[in-house]
Amino acid sequence: MYILEDFLLSLQDFLVSRKEYDHNIIRKHTKKLDELGEISFPLCINKWSTLIDNKNVAHVGITTILQYKYPKSDKDSLLNILITESSNWKIQIKQINVKNNDAHIFFNKSFDLFRVVIQDVLEHSDTYGFSDIIKNNVIIKISPNIESSDINQLDLTNLRLKLLKDISTNFIMQNTSKSTSNTCNVYLVLNPVEKDKKTILCGPVVNEKSVKSTYKASELYKKRSADMRMMAQHKYGIQVKLNPSWENYFDNLGTGSVTIEMLTNKPQKSIKITPNDLQSANKGAAFIFYNCARLSALFKEFDKRVSMREYPELPNCNDIDFSLLKQPEEWELFYVYIIQFPMVIKSCIKDVEKGIINPQHLIYFLSNLSSSFSIYYRRVRILTNPKEHMFSIIHARIYLLKALQCVFHNSLRLLNVDPVREM
Repeated sequence: MYILEDFLLSLQDFLVSRKEYDHNIIRKHTKKLDELGEISFPLCINKWSTLIDNKNVAHVGITTILQYKYPKSDKDSLLNILITESSNWKIQIKQINVKNNDAHIFFNKSFDLFRVVIQDVLEHSDTYGFSDIIKNNVIIKISPNIESSDINQLDLTNLRLKLLKDISTNFIMQNTSKSTSNTCNVYLVLNPVEKDKKTILCGPVVNEKSVKSTYKASELYKKRSADMRMMAQHKYGIQVKLNPSWENYFDNLGTGSVTIEMLTNKPQKSIKITPNDLQSANKGAAFIFYNCARLSALFKEFDKRVSMREYPELPNCNDIDFSLLKQPEEWELFYVYIIQFPMVIKSCIKDVEKGIINPQHLIYFLSNLSSSFSIYYRRVRILTNPKEHMFSIIHARIYLLKALQCVFHNSLRLLNVDPVREM
């Protein structure tokens, strides 16, 4: 169990004596953290009807969830008790504000919390964010069966079907319990099938007239590759050499871009691809790739300066002063994109055995992550002049961004995209 999920279960146990978390009553914030806090929950008892004994509530006559277990205590006393109780949790509560009948929880941004989480991320590296949430061996079967078809000759709707199958299989492989013995078949289809089968419906790819597209996969891959090359040259200033390695590089980026576009919408919804405006849809993927590459370039430059003895070598994580990470973007990157990453992965695949997948959650996550990191990268100079009093904060930021890189790379691998190291 990851640290944020552990906190949420502890909070729910305090409120209603139930340790389960598969609902949206307790909200995880991703924006305006200074104003809204990291977590909020409604105080009105009626909002908790699915998790409480409603008959008991009606009999006692309580109105707030804080009084569910402690009907004779007042709200302010209970909020203080909750803060005190959290001192025994892995994440501690600093304060709780009440606004519009919601309780807003602000975490204690301790250096120890940074250390524990970053160590965990770097220790698990390629497996960080994944967990044994799928209890059966789920096999995705597609209809029509196009497994043996030449992918380049598929129309875009069948290409989307194939990509959904491949990416869903990646999620399943990374999140299935190792002790599973039972098998569950889930059918990924273009048209509804028998009601007794667990199915995921794949919506069509349509053109500007909302008619099913007749484009071939090969045409889209070729266009995407050309778009990625053009963006790299003009927007990002990359000097592209005419050799096979660069051709292969942009082909891979183009393939990754197609995957990201195809998964941007809910699987059952149609997705529009306009043949004369393919470039605009490619910008989101290019921005993700560019910011992933930024991290690799940053670490390469750091290592270069270490080798030149401008910077000292990176100390052990236990010796890092994470209290120096005081920029608001640093806490946002840490809380929203590192700590919450495992729960984003869980939201994508936890209901696959019911015939529900949500890979679009990961696409939105990557897009927002890229935006937040880009803002931070532009505003904060990470590799400063080699002055001794700056080394400690440089090292703290390098560790934070190494953990962030793990999140980037694990996300892209799920999408069958090789981690982008230069662009």
